[in-house]
Formats: sequence, structure tokens, C-alpha cells
Amino acid sequence: MALVAALAGCSRGNTPEGVAERFVDAYYVQIDQAQALELTAALARDKLQRELQLVASARRGGSVAQARPKIEYTRTLRRPEGRQILFRYALTIKPTQVPPMHTQVLITTEQLGEQWKVINFTELDVPH
Repeated sequence: MALVAALAGCSRGNTPEGVAERFVDAYYVQIDQAQALELTAALARDKLQRELQLVASARRGGSVAQARPKIEYTRTLRRPEGRQILFRYALTIKPTQVPPMHTQVLITTEQLGEQWKVINFTELDVPH
């Protein structure tokens, strides 16, 4: 019975929504580029690989958990575009000791073989 539940959870996760949400959680909430990298392909993968190279030395010096702000997000758009599904998320970033910041992120997903992957992500400025 537990195996059936685990398999059902995995199949739900292999959806455009599932991969987009896991990406937002890994990349923005957990600040775990390596975990987010596993969910990506194409341009999104290239962006994260470059970012991981840039932050490698900083990561050796301390814990990301100490600096991690609280982040809340809401999906505000789901739009099919051919073989791809585009999502927009509104993020509220709450660092300690400074006012909250707001941003949006566009995430493009595509099914590659049997797996849905994030193929691009772009942060958008939010008007004040």
C-alpha cells in the first residue's frame, strides 16, 4: 500500500505544475541550486550551472541557512504555449531586519522524453 502511495506521489510530481513548484521551492525557498538543477534542461540548466560556479567559493565559507529569508509564493498564471507550459509566480521575500521585497518569476516547462523539466526561468521587476 505504501508503495502505491509513493508511486502516485511520483506520478503527480511529473507534471508541468509539479516540476515548476518543486523548482520554485528548491531555488527560491531552499536556496538550493544543485537540487533545482536536477529539475532543469536547456537554458535553465545553463543558467544554474553558471550560477553554481559563481557561488561555489561563497558556499564553502558559511551556511546558506543562516542567511535564508522567508519566502512565500503564489502561482498567478498557467498558460500553454505549444509544447510548453508557462507559469508565473508572485514571490514575497522577507529577509530579516529589512522590509519585504516582491518579485515575479516566469517559468517555462516542457516534457522532454518522459519527464517534465524547467527549460527557462526569468525574474521580472514588480512595479512599486
